[in-house]
Amino acid sequence: MYANRGMYAEEMVNRTIDYLSNKNCLIEKRNIPIKIVKDLNNNMIVGKLLCKSTVDYCGFVNNRHIEFEVKQTNQTNFHVDLIKPHQYAYLIKASQCNCMAFVIVHFSLCDEFYLLSIQWIDQYLVKYNKKTIKYEDIKKECQLISIIYPGILNLIEKI
Repeated sequence: MYANRGMYAEEMVNRTIDYLSNKNCLIEKRNIPIKIVKDLNNNMIVGKLLCKSTVDYCGFVNNRHIEFEVKQTNQTNFHVDLIKPHQYAYLIKASQCNCMAFVIVHFSLCDEFYLLSIQWIDQYLVKYNKKTIKYEDIKKECQLISIIYPGILNLIEKI
């Protein structure tokens, strides 16, 4: 049911990372720790998740460590439950260690990308005591990430 959810958003970030590899930054997509259990055929395998992974991306931009997760929603609001509890805790801990920790959210209905700092998300959840963040609040208080070339996000400007 949830297969490939967010793949468009991740593909945009991956293209952006490739584009930025010539700039003064280093951002990497983390691999999911999987052990191959069985090879079904040339295109399919059975795998076992070895442990919970942290977040999708990490790196350095302008001498600052960054950690971030990419999420996509086809709703008009962002449900924080899309961030797994161990990922949320990891981003909070990273921000406490002076790391820039954030979530990039793609709203597919309006094809907009936003950068939400984990501190802002945490404050929002405490203030409103809800697990859903309104699109209007994100639009008003978070950073819109523009598309500068086809398939390339203007991510460096927002970091």
